[in-house]
Amino acid sequence: MKKRWIISPIDQKAQLSLAASLNISPVTAGVLLKKGVNEKTAASFLNKTGTSFYDPLLLPNMQAAVARIKAAIYKKELITIFGDYDVDGITSTVVLYKTLQELGASVQYYLPDRQLEGYGVHKASIDKFINKTKLLITVDCGIRSISELEYASDYMDVIVTDHHLPGDELPEAIAVIDPKRADCEYPDKNLAGVGVAFKLCQALWQNIKNEEFTRYLDVVALGTVADIVPLTNENRTIVKRGLANITNLGILELINICELDKNTITAGHIGFVLGPRLNAAGRLKHADMGVELLLSCDSSSAHNLAEALDKENSLRQQLVETVFKEAMILVHKNNYTNNKLIVVCGKNWHPGIIGIVASRLVDEFYLPTVVISIDNNGAGKGSCRSIKNFNIVGALSACSDNLTTFGGHAMAAGLTIESSQINFFRDNMIKYAAANIPDSDLIPSIEVDQVLSPQAVNKAMIAELTLLEPFGVDNPAPLFLCGGIQPCNIKKIGQKGVHLKFTFLDNNYSYTALGWNMGKYADIIENNKIDFIFQPEINNWNDKKYIQFILKDIKLSQSDKLYPSREFIGIVYLTLKHIYPAGQKPIKIDLSQIITHLKTHLVGIDEKTITYCLNVLTEIQIISIDWEKKLLKFLPIPKMKKDLNTSNIFLKRYQQ
Repeated sequence: MKKRWIISPIDQKAQLSLAASLNISPVTAGVLLKKGVNEKTAASFLNKTGTSFYDPLLLPNMQAAVARIKAAIYKKELITIFGDYDVDGITSTVVLYKTLQELGASVQYYLPDRQLEGYGVHKASIDKFINKTKLLITVDCGIRSISELEYASDYMDVIVTDHHLPGDELPEAIAVIDPKRADCEYPDKNLAGVGVAFKLCQALWQNIKNEEFTRYLDVVALGTVADIVPLTNENRTIVKRGLANITNLGILELINICELDKNTITAGHIGFVLGPRLNAAGRLKHADMGVELLLSCDSSSAHNLAEALDKENSLRQQLVETVFKEAMILVHKNNYTNNKLIVVCGKNWHPGIIGIVASRLVDEFYLPTVVISIDNNGAGKGSCRSIKNFNIVGALSACSDNLTTFGGHAMAAGLTIESSQINFFRDNMIKYAAANIPDSDLIPSIEVDQVLSPQAVNKAMIAELTLLEPFGVDNPAPLFLCGGIQPCNIKKIGQKGVHLKFTFLDNNYSYTALGWNMGKYADIIENNKIDFIFQPEINNWNDKKYIQFILKDIKLSQSDKLYPSREFIGIVYLTLKHIYPAGQKPIKIDLSQIITHLKTHLVGIDEKTITYCLNVLTEIQIISIDWEKKLLKFLPIPKMKKDLNTSNIFLKRYQQ
């Protein structure tokens, strides 16, 4: 799939100043600047393990919630935690359950069945607690369960903790804690559900043991990353501190099952390895298995649960592959990609995996996608995934006449629908997408942090970049670009040759590049120079460490055909200095004279190339040209070497 590369130059002066003040490499300093971090905020950004947390009482209704919970503990009333079946809901349940137990509460938890009940609070579930539970606390759900919680309030007190966007009215409850409330002034609006539950625990521990609330940060970090919330502000503090001290027995057993090292766990490991396994229980069976794993205090029990989750995840992967292939056949057969949005449905697809299938289809076609599973009674459950700049919930709201229920976020949502409405729904969604998605938004983009020469990538720089972790939404791992590379020893590797591996030379040093699922490029890049986007990593093999370039995208290099090389631009500059040795005094000259003189000294150069070189040299402030006054001036050469990659004009060679 064609992707648009977005490369913007860095302010070289600010980059070098930040590097000097923090004693870091210019590369790392450049990445920080791209993230909006400056000299004032850099120290805090780089030292998240020592950062304190915001006061939980800044969240609306927090004091009321704490008072009611403490009263329940004192009266020995049964408290029921009502959670959700995804990783965010599982970890929210665990963190609050453990905290309430330690505070002496009588507490139980309840997670709905994904297939039988679906997301959120339902009256049938509440009926199970009547005359038993005195206090119901929702975690990662409840903010839109207006009628359900009104019903619950007739029989028990209710506290809502959630992070989803509220509707026009708040549910009836003793306390409604949600950073997205319109009246909320909490400094971080992007907490995951487990983050909100964590803030409630922090408030409960205040004035008792002020640091006790941080004991379960590893669990909070797990849910925060898995829910794909922005890893900035307090979320970044949670994840950085949580990953630095993993003690939960269940997480450790899951790490062992996956053959990972607990001391090097990253947000990526949670998102792509640990999280999916914890999610597998709620997708295929019941999420209680995930809760029990994280609550386990026995190594043998935790190991067995981790093994079971690993097997469930393998089964989930097989189901995903089967449904994905069926969905792909339907998409091609019905020409769904001729429109700007895909709605595909199948009979009895497992509802627990259709969200993953929707994500796979978005990866394949870069179109907003709705995948619907229809049961034998004609009832449909759907999962939606979107693309950048298209709010899928906004689209569902516009087409809500065709839906039974819906809800979610801008990028992901769920729905229920009767099968008789699906064709009408598809037509309405396609019309909405056609009116609201410009063609330019259908080309996925990759933002590049910096253009580097391979020799600039070294072990020290790669190690230093780990200071910027954890990487995730709004704090992505940095991406770099190398241009004009001649690949050698090109191989297709892995099962069926789906992966790509090659070596390349730079300054007489050999490097290795690896592209997962990029085997299709092997024949294309043979005997061609390429530009590629990559993430650098240190690979350990046979007790040796070497640098590896992990490829993210590849294009055939156009630089040699369309643009003068950086070396040639330097030659043009030196030739100009030779022709016009006037020091720093302005020289009266026009473009035609410059062209004539350069053509005399540089054989084969044309007017287009000369103009290009002059514009680049002007943009990096080595020369200045006033075309109206016909003045050329050589600017003072600063101590720092001028970088051509600070020129927008020069960088365009990589964006064709």
